[in-house]
Amino acid sequence: MDIWDYLSISLIQNMFMATVCACILCGVIGTYVVVNRMVAVTGGIAHTTFGGIGFSYYVMSVFLVGWFTPMLGALLFGVVSAIIMTFCKKISDLRQDTLIGALWAVGMAMGVIFLCFMDRSVITPSSYESILFGNVLFVSNLTLMIIAAVTVVILTAVALLFRDLQILTFDETHAKISGINVFWLNMVLYVMVAVTCVMVANVVGIIMIIALMTIPVAISNFYTYNLKGMMIVGTVISMVLSILGLFLAIGFDSPPGATVVLIIGIALIVALCINYLSKRSSKKLEKRSRSEMPVVKETNSNVVNESNVKFSSNKK
Repeated sequence: MDIWDYLSISLIQNMFMATVCACILCGVIGTYVVVNRMVAVTGGIAHTTFGGIGFSYYVMSVFLVGWFTPMLGALLFGVVSAIIMTFCKKISDLRQDTLIGALWAVGMAMGVIFLCFMDRSVITPSSYESILFGNVLFVSNLTLMIIAAVTVVILTAVALLFRDLQILTFDETHAKISGINVFWLNMVLYVMVAVTCVMVANVVGIIMIIALMTIPVAISNFYTYNLKGMMIVGTVISMVLSILGLFLAIGFDSPPGATVVLIIGIALIVALCINYLSKRSSKKLEKRSRSEMPVVKETNSNVVNESNVKFSSNKK
């Protein structure tokens, strides 16, 4: 089979379309994550969703509730963990990194326990590997439609709240003075991060969500400091690298999610090298221009001194 034969398969088409939606979500929400330094928050929420997936399988197998899918369970746990983080940030003295670590570990532990006690004779759960590391080839038409609908909803919410989120991102004190309800806006942002984590988990799995959500935006930050610019450039970089990773995964028959993350990681290393070389060359140019300036001054001063000498000699 050549590449065009693969592209005619509906599962492969779903894989590419789900990845494009995930890249759009990561480019937009990932910008807030990177600028607000919420990478640990994202990791905590992402790993908490594992508990929701296990809980979903347990409810489906023991109580025979067929509509409570793993994506719904992950969404429930992700949103609840986002609300807990927001409330604790406001009313508790507990350090946020401690809370993130606790939710992270408890969520994973709950997932393992629920998967252990579920009835496997009723439902066969996905493997740990596909849950943790993702398998975008399992994206069904219904899942793809849900991801696309959620992408539209989140983009609409960001467009409506963009000004307030921008003020909150760069200066929380100014946001409070401007009359913005910082608590509720933070909660909306955290919930959007949670929803994005659940959608992106379909592409790269729970563990590698952070890579897709942060690295492309971090690369875009080398070239622009504008919030909208970072969103657009981050989304484009994410799409290009992810699609390249998917083609390589098809060509080498490797796991799609892991291949995409590996390509994104290599791109970050290349971007860091280019950024370092660029800064080094600009420093050299600056140093050279500075070293030339005193020569001009010295020449002028010599001219002045010579004229003074001549003037004094005429006086004599």
